[in-house]
Amino acid sequence: MPNPAAPAFNALPRHAHVLVMLLGTAFAASIAIAQGLADTAEFGARQLSDLRNQAAASQLPRLNSITPRFGAMTPAQRRAAVDAFWGSGASTAEKLRIFDTYWEYADRKYAAFQNLVVDWPTMRQRYRSEVAAGVSRGRFAAIMNQLSLALKDSHTQALDLVVNIFTVPQPGVPLMGQGAWQFDTSGACLTAQDDGSALVYSAVPNHPLGLQPGDRILGYDGRPWRDLYQQLLAEEMPVWPLWWGTSNSSFDHSFVMAAGLNWHLFDTMDIAKYSTGQVAHLPTSLMPGVIFWGFCSEQMRVPGVPQPAWQNNEAVAYGVVEGTNIGYVYVWGWSGNSELDFANAVYDLTQIARVEALIVDYRYNVGGFLRAPKLGTALLSAHPAPTLGNDERLSATNHFLMKPLIAPSSFVLDFITSDGHKIRIKESYAGPVAILVGPGAVSAGDFGSELARSLPNARTFGKSTSMALGLPTQPALGTFIDLGPAYSARVSESNSWHLGAAHSYLIHTEFPVDEQVWLTPADVAAAKDTVVNAAMTWIHQKLGH
Repeated sequence: MPNPAAPAFNALPRHAHVLVMLLGTAFAASIAIAQGLADTAEFGARQLSDLRNQAAASQLPRLNSITPRFGAMTPAQRRAAVDAFWGSGASTAEKLRIFDTYWEYADRKYAAFQNLVVDWPTMRQRYRSEVAAGVSRGRFAAIMNQLSLALKDSHTQALDLVVNIFTVPQPGVPLMGQGAWQFDTSGACLTAQDDGSALVYSAVPNHPLGLQPGDRILGYDGRPWRDLYQQLLAEEMPVWPLWWGTSNSSFDHSFVMAAGLNWHLFDTMDIAKYSTGQVAHLPTSLMPGVIFWGFCSEQMRVPGVPQPAWQNNEAVAYGVVEGTNIGYVYVWGWSGNSELDFANAVYDLTQIARVEALIVDYRYNVGGFLRAPKLGTALLSAHPAPTLGNDERLSATNHFLMKPLIAPSSFVLDFITSDGHKIRIKESYAGPVAILVGPGAVSAGDFGSELARSLPNARTFGKSTSMALGLPTQPALGTFIDLGPAYSARVSESNSWHLGAAHSYLIHTEFPVDEQVWLTPADVAAAKDTVVNAAMTWIHQKLGH
């Protein structure tokens, strides 16, 4: 457990106050753009998930407006169901204004056309003519979803708040769930497996379909879920999203993990039972309705280490792994007090408790303040570590010409005074540092993962992060897409690169994980975390245990 006598950063010894002051000076001096950019919450994942939570907490009406189940319909019947469910919506003129505003803003500002195959002008021609001919509210929301999905970026979404957020997927609703972090409507928490199945790692007791940790949802009605979700995307069904991944692997992961969010669309759930090795085909009619279950973070409990109290806006928690001298830190986001909370955790574990190794778990991290990961990471850095630069669009008419936005000096892990002198006022940390990453790390979660892997004594475990290494549209900084009060919209307006590779942009690439490993049925059935076990094995090897 953390040392109860360890001082918090707001009550540290005098030298630590100087450390915080110097770091604040370094941040302010190193960013040569508008004041406040680094302090702005650059991704609305927490806000978007809060809206989803509000919708989930609402009284759900029992809906039976679609017969038969959506999955049993023909594509034409499914399109008609979408048209009928939400009605006509705004006028055609207003829909065209919304469409043109979003398409044109993205055409001018979207900064991640690199590493992406998309014919943006052709998309405009195709969909605008359809909108001009008249479409329903549900169909129009699906068209705006398709524009967003085509740019394949976690920061890039155009959402009808009624259709895409406040309508909760349940029987009778023609809506495809995506991104099953935080909670699931199936009464279970699920994560993606390489074969396209969704692994249950937590479930409500006495689940009506008997789901237990170690089971896998293979698909529905005899068809693999990966095939089904790709078909529904191809049919342009409206989406109930959290965020989709930006790297190819995280994009797929964010849809595969959502198998449970879509039980309402199909007649039969196909389940590979871990306990028997058999495949069960169970009617979804056994579900009494939506069963909200969470907290779903794709992490198993680690003995001796508390998880953050998310319901209390806590995003950081830490401790010492039971029976070891290995420190462990969860960071679920970078807003609120996360910057100092993370620094406190690192300081306590490495310089007070003197742990012999450290695990930092970023597998679930919704992002937030861009600068927040730097303070705690700098406490682990023995030497300056320049890592990333960040560019924005140079030309409104050329998708690929870029200009500097944030200089690499912003991402140096070091202590710098206001007059440019470097000061060493801390002990360096030489122990092994395991960084756990996954598709649930997005935006500032991506930046934190990138900064951490620059540490010479670090090794990464897990799967690629989202790789949403850009800054989205931010009203706080004067950028805004006015689609009207019924819509939420943003695009990624910058792109990052590694020092020494100024034109090799990172959005739409894969995070280079040192050891690819993820939760397995056998481990979660035994309440073990496969990724943590891999990190512990490496640490013991490094320490000679």
